[in-house]
Amino acid sequence: MANDIQETLIRPLGEVLARVGEGIAEAQAAMDRTSLATQTMIENDPALRESGLQATWYAMPEVTVELKMSIAIRTESKTQNGKVMQRRHSLWAAPFNASTANSTATDVGGQSTLRARIVAIPPGVRGVPEG
Repeated sequence: MANDIQETLIRPLGEVLARVGEGIAEAQAAMDRTSLATQTMIENDPALRESGLQATWYAMPEVTVELKMSIAIRTESKTQNGKVMQRRHSLWAAPFNASTANSTATDVGGQSTLRARIVAIPPGVRGVPEG
């Protein structure tokens, strides 16, 4: 069972950050869908529409994430005829909590904190053509 936990939770650091970003994007999309549904309901109700009522729209212009995790460097080597032809180093991360600490024999001294600030960039500013 400990290996199952390790295989599930220990991921490349870039993948962990990508999943955090995807989660934030999904949360924003859910808020947008809710506001759009509310606005549609208002527009379909003559009394609400005539009163000038508008749906409230919510945005996350900035999200600060702090992750407590254990970080390790993994090295993969490609060999050919017994000689190392290429080495690739990558950072891997696992969430630091009681479950992973017990299953992976990690102590508090091996804990790292990753702080990331994710900021919304308006269309046109990011260098991607609009349209």
